[in-house]
Amino acid sequence: MKTRIPLYAKIVMWFFVNLVVLFIAGWLLVRGQFQVNGFSARVAGDRVQNKALEMMTELNSAPREKWDEILKKYAAPFGVRFFLYDNDGRHLAGPTQPLIPEVHNRLVGARPPLRMDNQRGHPPFEGRRPPGPDDRPPRPEEFDFLGGPPDGPQRGQPPAQMRGQPRELPDKLFIPTTNPDRYWVLVRVEYLENQTKRGGALVAESDSPTGGGLYFDVVPLLWAGAGVLVLSVLIWLPFVRGITRSLSRMSAATAQLAEGNFEARANEKRRDELGALGSEINRMAARLAGYVGGQKRFLGDVAHELCAPTARLQMAVSILEQRATTDDDRERLADVREEVEHMASLVNELLQFSRASIGGKKVELQRVNLRAIAEKAIHREAGDTSQVSLDLDPELQVRAEPDLLLRAVSNLLRNAIRYAGHAGPIVVSAVRDGADVFLSVTDSGPGIPADALPKIFDPFYRVDTARTPGQPGQGGTGLGLAIVKTCVEACSGSVVAHNVQPSGLEVTLRLRVA
Repeated sequence: MKTRIPLYAKIVMWFFVNLVVLFIAGWLLVRGQFQVNGFSARVAGDRVQNKALEMMTELNSAPREKWDEILKKYAAPFGVRFFLYDNDGRHLAGPTQPLIPEVHNRLVGARPPLRMDNQRGHPPFEGRRPPGPDDRPPRPEEFDFLGGPPDGPQRGQPPAQMRGQPRELPDKLFIPTTNPDRYWVLVRVEYLENQTKRGGALVAESDSPTGGGLYFDVVPLLWAGAGVLVLSVLIWLPFVRGITRSLSRMSAATAQLAEGNFEARANEKRRDELGALGSEINRMAARLAGYVGGQKRFLGDVAHELCAPTARLQMAVSILEQRATTDDDRERLADVREEVEHMASLVNELLQFSRASIGGKKVELQRVNLRAIAEKAIHREAGDTSQVSLDLDPELQVRAEPDLLLRAVSNLLRNAIRYAGHAGPIVVSAVRDGADVFLSVTDSGPGIPADALPKIFDPFYRVDTARTPGQPGQGGTGLGLAIVKTCVEACSGSVVAHNVQPSGLEVTLRLRVA
C-alpha cells in the first residue's frame, strides 16, 4: 500500500523549504555586501566619507580655483550638491548658497550634538573619565568637528589624525530637515592651505533620502528582491501547478459525470488528499455507471416483457370490437383501445430508450449526409404538410450512426409538431463551426419555463402546462427527449435546449464533421 502524504504536510514542508532558501539568499547577500567594510558600509555617512576621501585627494592636488568644478563633477552622477567648509564655517568651495540654520549650527555650533555613534546608545564620553571639579568646560574653539570634545592630549590641539599620525575614520552626521525636505550628510575632512593641513567639513545635500545612490544604494536590494522573488516562484510553481492541474482534471471529470459520461475518470496517482479524492470520484463514477446501467437494463427488460401482454390485449380488443353489437359497447371498446395503444406506445419508447442507452456505446460511427437524414425524418413525421422548412447544406456530412440520428431528429420533429405545430412554421437548420456541426430544430410555440430547461432530457420528465395548450392529458410519456439525448450521445455528440424570442423553443444537436 502506498504511503499518502497529507496535503497540509506538503504545504508546510514547501513553506519551510522556501524559508531556508530565503535565509541562504539573504546570508549570501549580507556576506557579499558587508564583507569589506562591515555593517557601517551601509550607513549614509560612511558612504559619503568614502567618497570624501577620494574627493579630497583630488582637491588637495588641484589649485583652489578648480575646486568648484571638482565638486560638481563628483556631485553630477548622484544629483546632489557638495559644499566644503573649514571648521569655523568659512565657505571654501561648492555652491555659494547659505546653509540652512540647522545644518549651519551643527557645523559651527558650540555645544556637542548627537553623534552617529551615540545614536546606537553609547554615551558621548564613553572611554573617558568623568569630568572633575577642577575641569573647566572647553571653549567653543576647542571643540573638534561637530562639537565633539577634543581628542588630543591638550585642549585646543587638533586631533591625532591631523598631526600626521595614522588617519582614523572621521566623524560623520546625517541630518534630515524639513521646509523644504532635504537630507544632509556632514563628514570631517582635511584640506591643504599653504601646504598646511587644516580641518574642515564636506557637506552633501540631496532631495532624496537615498542621495541618488550616494547615501544608500537601493539597486542591489532591488536585484536581491527580484532574485528572491524568482527563487520563490521556482520553488512554489511546481507544487502549486501540480495541485491546480489535479484539481482541473478532477473538475473536468466531474463535469463529464454530470453530463452522463460515467466512463470519465480522475487522476488518483497522487499520494495525498487530492489522490484520495480522485480515487473516490472514480469509485463514485463506477457506482453511478452501475446504477444507471442497471436502471436502463431494468427498463429494457420490463418493456420487453410488456410487449407480449400488450400485443395480446390489442388482439383481444380487436376481437371484441368485431363482436360488439351496440353503439355503447363499441364506444367503450374504443376507449379501451386508446388506452391499450397508449400503453403500447409507452412500451415501444421504453424499448427504444433502453436500446439507445445500453447499445449506444458499441455503435460504429460512419459518414452520414445530414440533409438526407433530415428529409427522411420530415417525411416520416410531417408527411406532405408545409409545417416544416429545411435550411441545410446538401453537402454537409457528419459522423454518426444513421438509425440513431434519424430517431433523434424524428423525435424532435414529433415533439415540435405535437406541441407547437399550431403556432407557426418549424425550421430545421444546420451550421458548421470548425470541426462541429450544429443541427437545430426551432418552433414558434410557447417555449418552456427557464427552470425546467435543464430537466427536459431526463426520463419521464414532462412539462404539460407549458407544452400542451389546453390538453394536459396529451403530454406524452416524457421519454421523447430522453431518447434524443441518448441517441446523440451514442453518436459522440451533445444536445442543449433554450427558448427563443419572441416565443418558441430551439433544440440543438452538436455533431462531429465527417
